[in-house]
Amino acid sequence: MLDQYRRDFTDFNIASAREHYLFQSGQKRTLEIAPIYERYSHLFDRELLDDLKKQMTGETDSDAETISVRRFFAFAVEQFLEDSVKQLTEEISKFESSASIIWRGHELTFQDSTVAITTEADREKRCGLYRRRLEIIESSNDLRIERISRLHNTARALGYSSYADLFEQIRGLDYQALAEQVSRVASRTEPAYLVRLDAALREGLAITLDQAERPDAMYFLHLTGFDDRFPSGRMLQIYRDTMAGLGIKVDAQNNITIDSELRHRKNPRAFCTPIAIPEEIKLVIRPSGGQSDYQSFFHESGHAQHYGWASTNLLPEFKYSGDYALTETYAFLFNHLISDSEWLGRFLGIKDTSEFVRSVMLSRLVTVRRYAAKLKFEEHLHHADKIVDQALVYADFQTQATSFKTEPGEYLFDLDDSFYSASYLRAWAFEVLLREYLKMKFGMRWWRSLRAGDFLRQIWETGDRYTADEMAAQIGIGPIQFGPLIDEFNTALT
Repeated sequence: MLDQYRRDFTDFNIASAREHYLFQSGQKRTLEIAPIYERYSHLFDRELLDDLKKQMTGETDSDAETISVRRFFAFAVEQFLEDSVKQLTEEISKFESSASIIWRGHELTFQDSTVAITTEADREKRCGLYRRRLEIIESSNDLRIERISRLHNTARALGYSSYADLFEQIRGLDYQALAEQVSRVASRTEPAYLVRLDAALREGLAITLDQAERPDAMYFLHLTGFDDRFPSGRMLQIYRDTMAGLGIKVDAQNNITIDSELRHRKNPRAFCTPIAIPEEIKLVIRPSGGQSDYQSFFHESGHAQHYGWASTNLLPEFKYSGDYALTETYAFLFNHLISDSEWLGRFLGIKDTSEFVRSVMLSRLVTVRRYAAKLKFEEHLHHADKIVDQALVYADFQTQATSFKTEPGEYLFDLDDSFYSASYLRAWAFEVLLREYLKMKFGMRWWRSLRAGDFLRQIWETGDRYTADEMAAQIGIGPIQFGPLIDEFNTALT
């Protein structure tokens, strides 16, 4: 039974990933996932779920088989949920991809409006465009409410007390306990955060903390004032040179395709889609330049290298399913290069990096605090009786955490399925430990060490076989904890 399941499981993941890649890269106007779910519905129908659940509680031939069955059960449950809302998912995607804004005599796609906000220096214009974008988001909130309600009902129909309970059980995580751990990141960085943010807003945006709003955050996080130091034309060569330092010849990686073509409706943010692992990995960028572009591209390159070096001998369940915090850790490792003074000097010729590094670390802390609030809100939302009543809760959590006044209308737009915010938060904590380990073993310039490259390829070869916690333990740097992340922020900002 497992052999046939593996074959169909692989085919489903490849078909689904290819469809998302074509849509997000602007090669398809609409996302069509419903036919894929219909074609592979036998992988996650109710009878199959019950069968896998019995196998999990019964005796198996080996520990490895037990792990495989658990992976397939988690996959089947998650896809059963998605199957229940596939038409709504398509409808929301179609609405956003076709939405446009007439702004200053030009038509902007919904995706382009985000880029425009992050680069608009005039505050009145920035806030005006944000309000137009927010109107589009609010126009699809009824669909999002229906989608979340259906996910909640489906989770209960599967025998779980709530959507949150379902994911806690299949992920083996306690989200409430994690939210409490992460809350200490916010509380212990609060003094330095408020002082630095207030000074940065006054100097860079000519506003005070009590005036700051969400569109200001979007512009602030882009760090537009430093864009001239990060030219778009050099980014891909710097990526090649960085990887070469680790012994990775990017141009010889036929399995990793860099899609840098400019297309209408292409997602403005870099992304990685592992279609067939490790044979066909798409690393997608719409180059625009600036440090934000560099950060997102190097982040996604971490995903690409992780999946591109996965062993071909891995079972499919250890390629296409696992702990998302693990691959996000590798992504953040390369993301962090943008705040490494030695790296900035070598590859971009930036001599005095202190102001820029402090600015990057402050903007990163805004994001970490935002995700801490997202996790807290998700815990609240997925236990709530009435979804529509949670908009003000979201706005309050985000405003308190970031100090940027946040509008209630984004409460479901700014929401990822399956508690993905928890994966980001655990990855941020793990990445600090992994980076310090690399520095200790291979030197401060670990990214120039062939031995560091050998080590990374060795752990990447295991694909998603291990959870983030298991990998940290295997390396000898576990357990994952948030103290080092807190210390890093406080050191950088004081």
